[in-house]
Amino acid sequence: MLTNQSIKEVVTKEVISVHENQNVSDVAKILRETTIHHVPVVRGTKVVGIISSQDLFKLIFNIDSTDERMLDTLLDHTYKISDVMTSKLVILDESSKIKDVAKLLSDNSYHSVLVVDNKGDLTGIVTTTDLIRYLHNNIE
Repeated sequence: MLTNQSIKEVVTKEVISVHENQNVSDVAKILRETTIHHVPVVRGTKVVGIISSQDLFKLIFNIDSTDERMLDTLLDHTYKISDVMTSKLVILDESSKIKDVAKLLSDNSYHSVLVVDNKGDLTGIVTTTDLIRYLHNNIE
């Protein structure tokens, strides 16, 4: 059933991209003002790279070259968890179906859904990666 479907069935055709000579702030603006998390970089019509929100995060915090203790100290003295967290939660009951979480993730701009039991206690999390892994494992 799923094995013979073309990738054209799932591809996003209206791609927002940047030219390699544009400013990094252009990418930051795209990521802030849209629901996308990856911006292809082009030279003419040829793709030459991609920038993700994670790449910008690393750049902003200079994570690859900053002493971890220094970064941790800066973060801890600047922010509390409550300053950073999202309190508008997306939650499904553990009896929900895979199609329910797939619809939530595909119709919205978030990439995870928290799962709770009938008492409201956290029992898990489903991410877009979990769904992709499930799809991969169930394609014959």
